[in-house]
Amino acid sequence: MANARYSIGIDLGTTNSALAFVPLDGDAPTEVLAIPQWLSSTATTEAATLPSFLYLPEEGGGAEIAGAGGDRGQWIVGARARRRAAETPGRVTHSAKSWLCHHAADRTRPFLPWGSDEIAPEHKISPVRAQALILNALMQAWDRRFAAAGADFRFAAQAITVTVPASFDVVAQRLTLTAAAEAGYPARVRLLEEPQAAFYRWLEGHDAGRALWSQLAGGDTETVHVLVVDIGGGTSDFSLFALQRAATGGGLPAIRRIAVSDHILLGGDNMDLALAHVVEPRLTGTGGKLGAAQWNALVARCRDLKETVLAGEGEPEESFSLAIAGRGAGLIAGALSAQLTRGEITAAVLEGFFPACDAAERPRRVMGALREWGLPFAADSAITRHLAEFLGGRPPVDALLCNGGALAPASLRRRLIDEIGKWQGGQAPLLLDNAEPDLAVARGAARFGKILHRKADRIAAGAARALFLAAHRVPTEAKERASVPALLCILPQGAAAEQRFAIAEAGLALRLNQPVRFEVYSSTRHADCAAGSMIDWNPRDFHRLPPLETVAKVAGAAARTLPVTLESWVTELGLLQVTCRSAEPQFAQSWPLEFNLRPLEQAGEGEAAPVSGSAEPTIGIPPAALAAARERIKASFGAPTGRREKVTATRLLTGLEKAVGLPKGQWSAGLIRALWPALEARMNARATSVEHEETWLILAGFLLRPGFGVALDEARMDALWRLGTAGLSFPGKRITLQVYILWRRVAGGLSRERQEQILAGEIEKIRRPAPPPELVRLAGALERLNPALKAELIGRFLDTARALMTEGKAAEPWLSALGLLLNRTPLYAGPETVVAPELVEQTFDAFRPFDWAEPAMAELATLFLRAARAVENRSLDVPKALRLKIARKLEQSGVAPLRTAKLKEVIPLDRAERQGLYGEALPPGLLLRDPEA
Repeated sequence: MANARYSIGIDLGTTNSALAFVPLDGDAPTEVLAIPQWLSSTATTEAATLPSFLYLPEEGGGAEIAGAGGDRGQWIVGARARRRAAETPGRVTHSAKSWLCHHAADRTRPFLPWGSDEIAPEHKISPVRAQALILNALMQAWDRRFAAAGADFRFAAQAITVTVPASFDVVAQRLTLTAAAEAGYPARVRLLEEPQAAFYRWLEGHDAGRALWSQLAGGDTETVHVLVVDIGGGTSDFSLFALQRAATGGGLPAIRRIAVSDHILLGGDNMDLALAHVVEPRLTGTGGKLGAAQWNALVARCRDLKETVLAGEGEPEESFSLAIAGRGAGLIAGALSAQLTRGEITAAVLEGFFPACDAAERPRRVMGALREWGLPFAADSAITRHLAEFLGGRPPVDALLCNGGALAPASLRRRLIDEIGKWQGGQAPLLLDNAEPDLAVARGAARFGKILHRKADRIAAGAARALFLAAHRVPTEAKERASVPALLCILPQGAAAEQRFAIAEAGLALRLNQPVRFEVYSSTRHADCAAGSMIDWNPRDFHRLPPLETVAKVAGAAARTLPVTLESWVTELGLLQVTCRSAEPQFAQSWPLEFNLRPLEQAGEGEAAPVSGSAEPTIGIPPAALAAARERIKASFGAPTGRREKVTATRLLTGLEKAVGLPKGQWSAGLIRALWPALEARMNARATSVEHEETWLILAGFLLRPGFGVALDEARMDALWRLGTAGLSFPGKRITLQVYILWRRVAGGLSRERQEQILAGEIEKIRRPAPPPELVRLAGALERLNPALKAELIGRFLDTARALMTEGKAAEPWLSALGLLLNRTPLYAGPETVVAPELVEQTFDAFRPFDWAEPAMAELATLFLRAARAVENRSLDVPKALRLKIARKLEQSGVAPLRTAKLKEVIPLDRAERQGLYGEALPPGLLLRDPEA
């Protein structure tokens, strides 16, 4: 900025954040801003770092802070929030940064603190909002110190650089900039990779030419390779730099960043969890297990203890005490405590996360989709194995710079030096000094801004990874509408900022006047791939990103597709831009492609290969057959037919089977969605007769079930929702029954607000003595209802089912609904909707006296296999003793131990189980999200 006085560098860390600054003019060194923050409800402090923790006080708990200049009822950032993490963990958000690369979650939706039931859903915050609050706190700290000096001293007037992990993909980078904008930052905020920032800080205090070449054996080498290992609270980041000796003896070397690691969600948070697992048996005794709140408090205590121990030196026998509060009324008398030695803590970190390994070893991986409930931590905690994989096939390391609080202990740095030396045949790298591993990134980012201002030489970095679109070549044979997948490079690795790439691959075409989608992949292992080249996909080298979408609206175009070229570039601010441009002179238009960050609209994360780049999934029938089927729907809802030819769902489906040449059980997800536009266009034809309305509702539920899993289902559900606005034409019992069935079949596509709106219109019927069974089933399928509302339904359905069973009457609809309402692993909703385990215990106590072996009680097995399933989540799991009781009861009633095993240990749901949640077969090819891998 022309009038900026300072370059500000911000380390937006997982555990701690920091702000450094340096005047743009003159030769002053970087400084670190002391951040004012609340230490307690009445006391403040200043510190060089701001803990990246956010605390929402209880009702009235922020009164003191409000009276002292704080904000009543607002999230508190910093030291007090960190302290409260050990006392009221359910009211503290931390590790928000780690969520930004978790594509299975909607990072803009409020769900943090994750898994907490202490904060109402409407008071939770999104990961982006949490990052924005931390960034805003840093901005406020600056302005409190400098703004009074004049407008050109205000934060918004400065040159600002925010750091991100080098492993952050383009989506996580974009979300970081979104958080900065939400925090009130100026538009020209720059992003910088954290390892680069740490290296810039080292370069600030050293003459690279002398400090490296003079200390390395064989100092006559022309190129030196420096590895930066940055291990923070949430990620392990590796970057490799090549330094080319200057042409003249006193000149600066040319520096290039030549490689970055893939995203590895592994850092201090994982070490805290590992220590908590060590301590838990000492607190509870053999076989004991802490409750969710106590466990979160223990993890917070372990975090504090780990940082205390790793920050200093001492004898291995030195002992540390760790205590957490008891439960209920016995908080003091029931306090739990244990002892840990320094040696145990360092061993847990050293051997658990930095074990010795061979250069050829590779980290263990869990194949399949990313976990959607909780953060997708790396399956292998051995950072050394991840590092060995990163260095494989790359130049030997001459020097090592360690950064991040996790590498503060000298023993961990020595382990890395020893391992790398072993992998390089005994040639250990030189360890570069880093006196401030918790501040180096912020200082380096500030220096980077000053280098840009002076237009001095900087590290040549470019794009950290190559980006690809899933492109499809359609075979010439028209037997099927199949396609052959390949990946089209749209941005090469190393691309410089603002360097534009035009891709004019022959045959590139865009569907017109409808939403279209392109699947996107990134890779750090294809540095030689040029823009426009095609390459085969493989599961090892490519990582899937959220899809890019657009709508190409072209008025007056006769064709359904338009030839296009692609243009891509990365802006100076670090944002990826991809644009489709018309290749037809008469249509001089372009359409930007935007990332879709809503996971329910995306295909499954664990697919074996790229899916189609179009909005339409595979249909599987010839175009003529599809046209005939659509015409059949149009004709069925045309003019009124004679008495002998009344339209029915059965007759229409039979006709459609003949038209497409397949029984409806074999219709693909693409086919049933391709039939929906014809039915949608006949929505008003429901008024023709009660038979027309009934048939329309039945077919709509069949074509749109389960409401998600196919591209663009959200738009289809928006169209269906207009049914409520239009109203029913024949609102009697017959049609109302079909409406209940329709909403149940497509419930997965209904937002929480829509589900609650549906239930609000029917709740009085449910509260009456004998609600319609289909209404009961519908209520059970509404997974997104808040737990309090679910608890009311569970209580009512439980009482009704028990009364019916006592009288020897069928209770199947109520038992089925209970199984869904108590389910530990919902099909489409998140963990925040799962009801408390205590309700499962109440249900078991209510049904335990009955003979579950009787045929009329068969639904009880399904109920408890869902309600008592082990999910390895302390907030959601039914106590193990109760799960074993339920398993024994089920086995005594004839349920095979193979089925009850899921109550005794964590067993991921398979596709058949998830489809079975709807009680009907789902169309082949439907992609359902898997909450576990």
